Amino acid sequence: MSQCCGKIPTEEDAGYIALVVLNTVQRYGNIWQGDLGEQMATEHAVKELNLGTERFDKKIHGYDNVFRDGAGKLVIVEAKATKSSGVASLKDTVHGREGSVEWVEYKATLMCDPTSSFYSAANAMIGEEILRVGAANVEFLVIHIDPESQLVDVTQLR
Repeated sequence: MSQCCGKIPTEEDAGYIALVVLNTVQRYGNIWQGDLGEQMATEHAVKELNLGTERFDKKIHGYDNVFRDGAGKLVIVEAKATKSSGVASLKDTVHGREGSVEWVEYKATLMCDPTSSFYSAANAMIGEEILRVGAANVEFLVIHIDPESQLVDVTQLR
């Protein structure tokens, strides 16, 4: 590729630049969209659902956030920023579908394991509580944000 500085880019230059931009947006756009969706979901959970924040160290491929309801019970939130439905965006994993009792229990176990990347003192307390009360008894919400309209909908899995 020839250098673009001081000259009009050729079609080859423009094609290369467009390809780099497209690849960057595809690679990092979903990450940025996910981060923004999680921020918006947190704001919605606190302001609209009146959930209280909980000390929680977010880890990749774990819960998106953890809150407490007015009665002090844990509420796990999965944020989805997609055009499709939030529930339809839940992924299947080897340990069950995101949000399933099996998946929540598996992640809680990891949060209690000092050798796991999910472990922290705060996460261990949350994980122990989930295991003590039973993952089936922990409320799980999917907060879905449409990235274009920014409309929010909430689905309670349990």
